[in-house]
Amino acid sequence: MKANFGVHIPIQGAYDYHAISRVSEVADSLGYDSLWVGDHFYLPSSAYSKIGSCGERPDKLDAWTILAAIAVRTKRIKLGTRVSPIPFYLPGKLAKIVTTVDIISGGRSILGAGGGWFKEESVSYGIGWWSHKERILRMQEGLEIILSLWKEERTTYKGKHYQVEDAPFWPKPIQKPHPPIWFGGSSNAIVEATVKYGHGILPLTNMTLDKFESLVLMIREAERRLGKTKSVALAPSLSYPNGIGGTSSKWIETIEPYFEKGASSIIIDFSQNYVPVNTAVKFLEEFAGKIFPQYRSGS
Repeated sequence: MKANFGVHIPIQGAYDYHAISRVSEVADSLGYDSLWVGDHFYLPSSAYSKIGSCGERPDKLDAWTILAAIAVRTKRIKLGTRVSPIPFYLPGKLAKIVTTVDIISGGRSILGAGGGWFKEESVSYGIGWWSHKERILRMQEGLEIILSLWKEERTTYKGKHYQVEDAPFWPKPIQKPHPPIWFGGSSNAIVEATVKYGHGILPLTNMTLDKFESLVLMIREAERRLGKTKSVALAPSLSYPNGIGGTSSKWIETIEPYFEKGASSIIIDFSQNYVPVNTAVKFLEEFAGKIFPQYRSGS
């Protein structure tokens, strides 16, 4: 199977719209398979300081608006969130947003799903906060509505947290049966949700190989227990430069064990350290030139 490679771009700090567009277009032209952005109102101050920005003015562009804009400026790269907290949205609204990006992009959207983890942003924007168990339940109910809207002509759903009544949904997404759903995290609840609803799982950046191997075993056991016939894809991410290294020999040394343990894709994450745009572009060019031929020859 061909190895896939993705890119996670910050949408805050030095990465304004023009920087995001440039890196996205370069990644698309070089043959990277996926492009990911985080979905938040804002982030903890530590997330800004480590990329050389000011946490006193915690800026953050809107994830799905950015992906819609990137969709117009790219041709083939898939576009997803890493990840969208489902409890932050009305499910029907998120279904419409993802569908719109899927149509604009010609069928390239990915819904990255999660339950949310940053309490401060949720409380400060009036969403509220709940236990991890309840956030997961809200996420699952929301996904059931979204999937029904995508696949059925009309949807009625009466859950504990969300209800819709005879809701029509048109137009449908381009991707059939629907845009792929990936989940962020590695908890037991996320593993269960991924096996039940998802195409793949997105572990936290720089997950150690031992923990990644344990996650693979958790997923495969859940697949057997739940009778899943199609294997869940795994896309570990490595930060640049600290996670993946600075030379081609180090890149191979770092990524190869993840592929051997079951990864289908590696995501390069530029959101964990300060990486000037020109440096990011140079890295993407060198990585594609030296690594892609070794993992894609004959694919």
